[in-house]
This record gives sequence, structure tokens and C-alpha cells, in this order.
Amino acid sequence: MTDSSLAPHQLSEAAPVVLDHVGPLREVLGQLARLVDQLDDTAYNTKPVTTYGGSIGGHVRHCLDHVSALLCGTHGDLIDYEARERGTDIETNPVSACSELQRLDTALAELPEDVGQLEVTTSILLTPSGPALKAPSSVARELAFVLSHTIHHNAMIGGMAKALGSDVPADFGMAPGTLEHQRKRQAQA
Repeated sequence: MTDSSLAPHQLSEAAPVVLDHVGPLREVLGQLARLVDQLDDTAYNTKPVTTYGGSIGGHVRHCLDHVSALLCGTHGDLIDYEARERGTDIETNPVSACSELQRLDTALAELPEDVGQLEVTTSILLTPSGPALKAPSSVARELAFVLSHTIHHNAMIGGMAKALGSDVPADFGMAPGTLEHQRKRQAQA
């Protein structure tokens, strides 16, 4: 006998779940802003001899370029993650980076609630010699990608900042699944 409470017709009658597509990215960018705000120019620009490569500023600029590309897509433009501006003040000046983080946070906050439903086109360079692949996507999918990408870089930034003597929150750069796993383990202990 089947459980009628799981019948497909009943699932469609449920109120649709409205996901906050933008909030998680804003939170991760806020964590990044708080860390960058505590760094001096030397720490921000130092390229520690680690496996991470580059400077904290380089990683920050890289992440913010992805957020900027995504925001272009919310206005009907192509999302091109390769269209990056290397060597900007954001890469070398923590004050400029914090200003850009604030600007991007404001732009994300102003997106409509249903922004995730927008269909977009991404341009992805699969090999150094190209050509770029143009692929259909949605803003929700690209928000998830940029969130994951930023968390990944935050993990590297956090390791670099720790190596340079900065205080870094224990959950900085941790994936949501890792944090949830830790929460469940602590609840079972």
C-alpha cells in the first residue's frame, strides 16, 4: 500500500517554497569584507609561500570579478567570467576592496526576489586557446556557482591570512554542507 500523503497531486498543491537566492552570497561577501577590513596593506599584498598562490588581494579581486560578471547577467548581458580586470586597486588596496564589496552588496540587495528565475547565457572558456562555450543557465544556478566559488577562495584567503598572523573565524571559507555536518555531529555528541 502506498502512502497517499506523498501522492504527486498533493505535492503540487503545496505553497511554493521561495528560496533566498541572494542572501547566502551576501553573507559570504560580508564575511570576506570583515576579514579584509582587518588587514593592512602588507598582509593584503603579501604572496606567502604556500600552495595557494597569489596574494589575498588577488583572490579577493578574482572573486569580486565573478560577482560583477553575475550582476551583468541580471541585466540581460552575457555572464562572462573571463572578463576580469586584473591589476586594479581592488587587488592591491584593502580599502578599495571594501568599497567594492559594499557596492556589490548593495547591488545584490537591490535584485528582485524572483531574480533566480531569470534565464541567462554564460560564456565559459574551457581551454586556453578557446573558443568560449556559450551555455544557457539561470541566475539561481549562477548565484550558486559564484557562492561556491567565493567560499572556495575564502578558504584559501583564510589560510593565507592565518599564515600571516591574522585572526580568522573558524567557519570562514567553510562550505554549507561542512557546517551542517559539524552541527549534526555536535548535536549527537
